[in-house]
Amino acid sequence: MNPITSPHNPKVKFLRSLRRRKYRRREGRFLIEGIRIVGEALELGAPLETLVYAPELLVSERAQSLVEAVEPARRLALSGDLFRALSDREQPQGIAAVVRIEDRTLAAIPTTEEMLVIVAHQVRDPGNLGTIIRTADAAGADGLVVIGPAADPYDPQAVRATMGSLFALPVVCLADEEPLWTWCAELRRKGLPLLVVASSAHGERLHFTVDYDRPVVLLVGNERAGLPAATRRRADVTVRLPMRGRATSLNVAAATAALVYEIVRRRMV
Repeated sequence: MNPITSPHNPKVKFLRSLRRRKYRRREGRFLIEGIRIVGEALELGAPLETLVYAPELLVSERAQSLVEAVEPARRLALSGDLFRALSDREQPQGIAAVVRIEDRTLAAIPTTEEMLVIVAHQVRDPGNLGTIIRTADAAGADGLVVIGPAADPYDPQAVRATMGSLFALPVVCLADEEPLWTWCAELRRKGLPLLVVASSAHGERLHFTVDYDRPVVLLVGNERAGLPAATRRRADVTVRLPMRGRATSLNVAAATAALVYEIVRRRMV
């Protein structure tokens, strides 16, 4: 197959459109780029529809093997110049893919006695959201819930920050928080001893004093405003991290990592 060279090719226009949120949502597709994340998508069975590559830019045997792992009918070859024009990287690795967006519901999250679910409430920065998704995966969380209005987890910056973790756990997007509270109530009616924890700089308890030996839903809030007061009031407990220096708060992604790994540590001892 000869690589496509024209920027006016309809397939190229489609790829370019996936850089914008409204087209990702309309088409139900998003674009990933790079050897590592394409490899993760294939390994984890993500719904990859088209593998996009530039033969002249493939930098390793690993990249070539990923191309060969996809049947020819689902490959799309581009010229090096065209791939560079589509890429958001300074040094493109010559491999990308179109992946179908899976619109999951809260029912996709497995519920167990050691459940840990992280809720990103109106987190607006895609890099922060992607890092939170990666942290959730690394800590073995059972799911990640994004409550809007928020960054798009399929934004190229968010996808890059996940480093492939986007495909490792259920990511559920909600327009508002009401379905979350309904879900929590349903789990409790079924006998799950759920603990809903809201993080806040003014939390009533230090994070380290709470017993996490039960299913936990952890809410973290917007970078600037944190969690709304009404949301905090619906949680079982509000927690804070100790601030012993001049800084009065942490970046939401850093705070989430600190909160989550304390829960992990407590469950290991």
